[in-house]
Amino acid sequence: MPTTERRAARRTAATLAVALVALLAVAAACARRSEARAATAPTPAPEAATTKSAPARASDAGYDLRPSEQAAVDAFLRAHPDLRVARDSDHRASDDGGVAGLYGVYHPYFVRGDDNDDGILDFVLAFVRRDSDRDTPWFSIVVFAGRPDGTFAAGAFLEREISLADGDLAVDRDAIVVTPDVAEDAARRYRWDAGKQRHVYVRDEDEDSASPPASQI
Repeated sequence: MPTTERRAARRTAATLAVALVALLAVAAACARRSEARAATAPTPAPEAATTKSAPARASDAGYDLRPSEQAAVDAFLRAHPDLRVARDSDHRASDDGGVAGLYGVYHPYFVRGDDNDDGILDFVLAFVRRDSDRDTPWFSIVVFAGRPDGTFAAGAFLEREISLADGDLAVDRDAIVVTPDVAEDAARRYRWDAGKQRHVYVRDEDEDSASPPASQI
């Protein structure tokens, strides 16, 4: 091989060697930066923990809610993250099971009706305090008033932190009926007071006292 060609070959080899060294240096630097970022990045929280702390949703209870109802309940839950929607399974079945047999579909803690007598459908839903003991859950009853545009007003508490595991809710004409124990006759009734713009406790004729039940309202 002529001297000129040998010199050119040596220069080419030297150039390639320099380029290779530079490439390896860049790769090493990138690896060091990646390791540094990994060391300083926070450890991601387990998915289960994120799910547990997330607010409950209307769909968690398994009710066949309409979109506007679900939106109203979800908004309420965002404002009250300590509560969840009461489920059918929160109800302790009576010995004879007679109440459930009266209805084609029986949801003890969810009922629709025009409870303020304005011609628009409302609904009443019970919620459970999320830190309640499984054997003694504490319920709150919330009324969602229907609006002419098909949406619902923000949920309004009717009763708070009551015992309702043996009871249910109902709408009787324009009254909301809270029955603490379906095996007993005692029930509490609330009717809409247009002057006060809220539901008020009403006394049946055979009751001795007009005092409303103990509640945190």
